[in-house]
Amino acid sequence: MKTQRKQWALALSVGLVLSACSTAPDELPTPIVQTPSGSEEATDETVSDNGASQSQRADQVLEGISLALETAYIERSTANVLDRVGGPAKLMLDSMFANAARFGDEGLESISTTDADSTWSTSTDFPRVAMVFTANAETGANDQLLVLSQSNGRQNYKLWGAADLVPADVDITFATDTDAIAKTFAETIATSPEQAVTEFAMRLQGGETDVTFEEDPLTTSLYAQRDSITESLGGTGDVALAGRALNHGPLSMATEDGGAVTMGAFEYDVTINRTTAGSTITVGDELAQWMTGEADSTYDVQGTLTSTYFVTVAFYIPPKGGGNVQIIAASTPELTNVTDNADNSPD
Repeated sequence: MKTQRKQWALALSVGLVLSACSTAPDELPTPIVQTPSGSEEATDETVSDNGASQSQRADQVLEGISLALETAYIERSTANVLDRVGGPAKLMLDSMFANAARFGDEGLESISTTDADSTWSTSTDFPRVAMVFTANAETGANDQLLVLSQSNGRQNYKLWGAADLVPADVDITFATDTDAIAKTFAETIATSPEQAVTEFAMRLQGGETDVTFEEDPLTTSLYAQRDSITESLGGTGDVALAGRALNHGPLSMATEDGGAVTMGAFEYDVTINRTTAGSTITVGDELAQWMTGEADSTYDVQGTLTSTYFVTVAFYIPPKGGGNVQIIAASTPELTNVTDNADNSPD
C-alpha cells in the first residue's frame, strides 16, 4: 500500500509577478522628450515637419489609437480595431480579455494615451517607430511607455506595444531628430536590441547571460516564486522556468546620450513536475480554474503542469562603456495557457 504525500504548490497569480520586494531603485525613469525636427513625405499618418504641424499630427494619431482602445475595451476584443492595434499589444489585449471572461475579472489593466509626451522617428524607412510616455491622471507623473509602429505609408500608425514603467536608475532623453534603430545595430551601444531580448529570455529562465542586466522586479519576483514553490513541494516535485523571445520586433529608438530604448515581447513557462510516486501536488486559483473550469476550485497535478505567460518588456541599452542594460518598463504578465502532461506521472 502506498503512503500518499500531499503538498500544496503556491498558486501562480498573474497579478503577483511584479510585486515582490526588490533592492532595485524606487524611482521610475524620468523621460525627457524633445520634438524631432526632420520632415518626411506626408501621408495621412506621417508625423512630419516641426512645431504645431507635427504636434497636431501626433495628436491625431494618438486620438485614433485612443478611440480604437475604447472600442476594444467595450467589445472585449481587438477584432474591429486591427487598423490601430497590432503586434505584442494585440497579443496582450487578447489574452487580457480572454482571462477576464475565463476568470470573471472586471479589473482590466488600462492603456492610456492622455497627457502624452512622444518622439517620432525621422527616418523615411519602414517600419516607422514612435515612443509615447503617458502620464497618470492622478499624479501627473509618467507611468506607461507605448510603442507605435507604421508598416508602410498606406497604413495607420498602430499601437505595437505597451508596458508600465518600473523603477530604474536612469534618465532618458530622446534627442532631436531621433532615429529608429535596427534590431541588429550594435556599433555604438552596449549590445544590439536583438541580443538584449534574446539574453533577457535566458534571464527569465534563470540562466547565465552574456549581457549584464541590472536587477529588475519581474525576474526578482519570478525567481522568488520559483523558490517558494520549490520549498512548498517538500521533495515531491521540482520547479523549472523557461523563457523565449517572440518574433515581434524588437523596436528601438536612439537616445540623446548615444544609447537606445528597445521593446520586445516574451513568453515564459513555470513548470511543476511531480516526481514522487503516490504524492499529491495541489494548485489553486487561476491554474486550478483553467484546468477545471470552475471558480474557487483546486487541481491535483498528474505529471507535469506547465503555465505559460506573456509579457512585454522595455529596456534602456546604454552606449558602449556606459553601464549595464536596465529594464525600464514591463507589462503585467498574462496567463496564456495551462497544460498537465499526465504521461510524466511517476505513478
